[in-house]
Amino acid sequence: MFITISEIDRLINEDVPYIDLTSWSLGIKEQSGKITYFTREDAVVCGTEEVRMVFERLNIEIDQMIPSGQLVRAGSELITGKGRAEDLHRVWKVGQNIIDSCSGIATKTKKMVDVMKVVDPHMVILTTRKGFPGTKKLATKAIMAGGAMPHRLGLSETIVIFKQHMNFIGGFEGLLEKLPELRKESCEKKIIVEATALEQAVALCRAGADGVQFDKLGVAELSEAVMTLRKEFPNCVLLAAGGINETNIATYAKTKVNGIITTSLYNAKPIDIGVKMQ
Repeated sequence: MFITISEIDRLINEDVPYIDLTSWSLGIKEQSGKITYFTREDAVVCGTEEVRMVFERLNIEIDQMIPSGQLVRAGSELITGKGRAEDLHRVWKVGQNIIDSCSGIATKTKKMVDVMKVVDPHMVILTTRKGFPGTKKLATKAIMAGGAMPHRLGLSETIVIFKQHMNFIGGFEGLLEKLPELRKESCEKKIIVEATALEQAVALCRAGADGVQFDKLGVAELSEAVMTLRKEFPNCVLLAAGGINETNIATYAKTKVNGIITTSLYNAKPIDIGVKMQ
């Protein structure tokens, strides 16, 4: 994930807008020390590369680091560094917040992916754009570290058509009329359309849609739709969305869709990351 220096500086500035008043007041800021981030639970580590960048901005010399995506056991040291006490205290919470949140998302993602892969090893988990504002880059990196992929990173990639769009072009029938022309104009782009019933999906595929995103269909209805569409449109991308999370992923994995779209991974509990300083 490409993180700019200005983005790293903003993360630091959130916690240290001026000075570290405590280190200044105690008179310890020039003392040398070592900082160690470790995990108190098994996890998929994520965010250490960004913490390394914070180290570099604060002139902290890195000793060792476990890269994102690695499975680690409780007690593992994730990243360590040496520097001035004032700089170590500046990085402390910034780094801890990055690693515990990102590792929490990566770990939850890995667990959900593993459950899905047992049922269907060819299926993928995709995440929505419904993340907390300002966290997209780190959250996207975290879900990828856990084995998932972003559904769509923004409006500038992939044509995804919802009911809200159809309201401006004459509804569903208006879309069917427009799809052939849209297909020609956007020959190198995928066109995915949301549908709520099999009949809609069939009409969309016949009109030129590359894929159908089913919203809030039950497992039985979705399975039937997939089976029917696969016969006539074997190359159509079929996606399931709406209320799918770790509690029902195994059931939805049986439907044979290409991908399952979820927001639930962004709500992962942070991993318990400890920090030692000496």
